[in-house]
This record gives sequence, structure tokens and C-alpha cells, in this order.
Amino acid sequence: MGRKLLDPFAAGERALASGDWLTARETFAAAVAEDGSPDALNGLGQALWWLKDIDGAISARTRAYAGLRSDGRFGEAVKIAVWLAREYRGLYRNDAMADGWLARARSAADRANGCAARGWVSVAAAEAAHDVDRATGLLRDAVMVAGQYADADLEIVALARLGVLEVAAGAVEGGLEHLDESMAAATAGEGRDPQSVGEACCALMEAVDLLGDAERVGRWADAVEGFRRTYDLPWPNVSPVALSALSAFCGSCCAGIYLVTGRLDEAEEELTAAIGSLENDRRHPRCVHPVIQLAELRVLQGRLEEAGDLLSAVEDLPESARPLSVLDMAQGFPGRAADRLRVRIDALRSREVAAFPLWLLLVDAEIARGDLLAAERTAEEASRIASGTGSFRHTAEAAFVAAKTAAARGSESANLTLREAAQLLAEAHLPLQACRARLAYASALAECDRGTAVSEARAALTAFERMGASSDADAAAAFLRELGVKGRTGPKKAGLLSDREREVLRLVAEGLTNAEIAGRLHISTKTAGHHVSNILTKLCLRSRTEAAAYAVVNLPREPAGA
Repeated sequence: MGRKLLDPFAAGERALASGDWLTARETFAAAVAEDGSPDALNGLGQALWWLKDIDGAISARTRAYAGLRSDGRFGEAVKIAVWLAREYRGLYRNDAMADGWLARARSAADRANGCAARGWVSVAAAEAAHDVDRATGLLRDAVMVAGQYADADLEIVALARLGVLEVAAGAVEGGLEHLDESMAAATAGEGRDPQSVGEACCALMEAVDLLGDAERVGRWADAVEGFRRTYDLPWPNVSPVALSALSAFCGSCCAGIYLVTGRLDEAEEELTAAIGSLENDRRHPRCVHPVIQLAELRVLQGRLEEAGDLLSAVEDLPESARPLSVLDMAQGFPGRAADRLRVRIDALRSREVAAFPLWLLLVDAEIARGDLLAAERTAEEASRIASGTGSFRHTAEAAFVAAKTAAARGSESANLTLREAAQLLAEAHLPLQACRARLAYASALAECDRGTAVSEARAALTAFERMGASSDADAAAAFLRELGVKGRTGPKKAGLLSDREREVLRLVAEGLTNAEIAGRLHISTKTAGHHVSNILTKLCLRSRTEAAAYAVVNLPREPAGA
């Protein structure tokens, strides 16, 4: 190979190693134009993947695979075939294409010697397996092969996937150990491919979502940021709620955290951006579909028709069972919700931790349709899973559903257990759930301690309105009316707002998101979010929609040229 060819290829390798994806794309494209070598095509494909040109990446790496196989470089061909299988399965939900590439990977692995090809095939086969025991066995085999051939990238990915699978199946302690080991190897710079680091971080976020253990993300945040600085990778500063940005593909993880912590405006921003990105690139998400999460948010906001429209497009996805059941409950069909939830729980019987949120909702459905015996049994199952995971969040959520079943039975201890559940949920940083527990506590107190009931319900109402949880706010206001108390005072005067807040309110009325407001006013997105939250609180408004309507009626029109 002549010097002229070596230069662009070597420059592309250096750019990939440092995370300079634009330079890598340009230099590898030059190398491809020079002789179309499979190495240059493979490098070009990797650069395009990081730049979110997935179709271009697949095209380039498919050609690279053919060239490597033709040259008899079967070990390298296996890695690309496995990558293609995983992309088609995870990103495009095209199992037929994925299975075809997995078969090609197996055939190439049979002809590869002295490399970790078989381990990479095991990773892809595990993701295709429906049986947890089989998938676990395949990933353990991949870890063993990685050790035999000192393939750090394979070890990082296999340990990460094994850890998530074990956590979902209830083997929490072992799963977390494997995830921690994967993260240690990733942040120490043992792997050569930055994508393996991203996979480890996303796997950690999956486990965090399953367990509600956000502190574990925080413990790794500094290490990941140190790795990012060392290798000069173009990733954002890492925080406990933004670690999943390393994958560069989907905001669903961040939005999921915002939803459970009651930060609904921020969740809406993340989800809207994620959906737009997926639609532009014609891709599927790698984890929970953001449309599904947005539908659940719309139910919280009381926008049931919009939630139904959103879910109609994704109702065939397995993960849609929970938000569809939430919508069923909101529309007054608890029996339908219970049936739907039980079908999905049965499908997840080997992944009981993943099914935990479904058990919680099933308790509500059984109570709503009057089957208290079924509700109690369901609550007991939720408590058993929570005990096994050791997650404080799970413990708090299980305590709440147990308290709700006791209250439905008319138990004398219900008042105490509901109050304790509210405290546990608040300590677990689940404000939305904590306020629901406070409202349930208020309801239980209505006959014996009206004053405390009113106080608790008013506090819950204020918090629901601040979070934008309109459906819950309506329930709290209705309860207060039943007690003969006025729950809402109505919107207050715009004179309570600062000049900056009035400026932000006008932009909200234009339909701008927090990010767009931040760009218009040259402030941070977080600051814009604080302004919006303050506006809703000061004016006693429940949502951005109400704020926009309020602005049209109450804010004076700006003079021309302002």
C-alpha cells in the first residue's frame, strides 16, 4: 500500500480514536475514493454512525464486510456482521434482516481462527433469545471468550448486557457487580471502540431505571467525565440525569427520569426532541419508545384524546401495555386495564423486576374494579419483588400500594400506612407519587380529621399544579369541593411576574419549548425551565397551555419593533 493511501487512512484512524467524527468521515471518504479498501469503508461507517447517518453507516459497513470476507479476514468480518445484526434488531426492529446477518456472522466465525469471533456471535444471539437462561448462558460464554483473547470491547459489552439481564430477572446483586465491572473497564479506557463505552453507560441507565437507584449513576459520573476529557470525546458534561446522552441517539432515559421525579416540562422537551430525531432519521429507539412515554405524560396532563392518538401508532409494541392501561384507568375501564396488564406480566415472568411497575398499576386496577382480594395478592407480589431488589424506591412504591389496599378494605391502620408511604416516596425523590399518597391520606382522614384532610389535599393540589399533573390536580380539587372547600383560587394578576418572566410567558404563548426560549433569550435551558415553573406557580396555572391562553388575554401586546 503506497504512502498516498496510508495518509488519509491513518488520519481517519487518529480522528476516530480522538472522537473527531467529522474529520474521520472526511479522511476515510478520501481513503475510500482512493481504493475502496474494506478498512477505509469500515472506518467511514463508524464515523457516519456517530454522526447519526445510520443508513450511510450500514451501507459502508456492509461493503466493508463483503470486502473483508472476500479477503479471508473472517474474524474482522464477524464483528461487522454482528454489528449489522444488532443494528437491524435494536434500531430497525427488523428481525428477519437481523437473523440473516447473525447467520452470516456464525458462518464466518466457523472459519475464523485465533480471535474472539465466537464471543461476538454469542452477544448477538443472546439479544435474539427469548429464554432468559439461554441468553444468560450465551453472555457468560461471551465474557469467557473475551478473557481468552483479551478483547476488552467484547468484555465491556458482554458484561453490561449480562448485568442488565440479571437485574431484570431478579439476580440484582450479581447483575450490579457485572455492570460495575463493565463500567470500570470502560472508564479505564481498556476498550478501543468508544461505542462500547456508550453501551456500558446505557446498560447502567437501564438498570437504574429498573431499580430506581439513581445514586449508582452519580457514582460513575465523575469517572465517565474523566474518560471523556482524557480522550477528548465530544460528549456533554455528564450528570446523573444526562448520562444516557453518551449513546448520542435517544432522550428516552432522561425523559423517564424526569417523569418519575415530577419534572414534566423537562420530560416533554426531551421526549419531543427524541421523537423528532427518530422521525427525521426513520429509526426506532433502542429502548422505550418516546411516543409511549409522551402518551403517559399526556394522561398526567389530562390530555386523554392526545394520549390515545399517540398510542394508536405504537399499540403493537409490548412496552405500550403500561401507558395503554394508564389510559384505560383514566377513561374508566379498570377491567380492561387489569386484563391488559396481566397478559404483559405473564410475558415478562422471567424478568420480574422489569414487570414491577406493571404490578403496581395492577393494584390500582383491581381496587378500581372492586376486586380487593386480587388487589391484596397483587400488592403482596409487588412487596416480594421489592424485597428481592433491595431498592429503596421499590420499597416505597410497594408500601404505597399495600397502604391503598388497606384503605380500600377500611383498615384502621390505613391512615398510618398511607402517611408513612407518603414520607417514603418523598425520601425516594418521587414527588408525584408522594403527593398521590398525601391525597389518599387526606381521603382516609376526611371523616375523622377534616382539618388535616383539607391541609394535606391543598398541599397535594399545589404540588400537582406546580408539576403540571392536571389529572391529579383535578382529582385533588374535586376532593376539596366534596369537603366544601374551594381548592383553586384561579389565575392571579400578571403584576406578580418579573420583567423577565413576562418575557418568557410571551414566548410560551408563541409555542416555544424551554430550549427554544433559552436560545431566544441567551440563557440556559435550565434557567428557562425555572422561569416557566415560577410563572405557573405565581399565576396558579396548571400547564403551558393555560399559560399561553392567559398570556393572550392578560399580557399587553408588544409595540411594533420591540
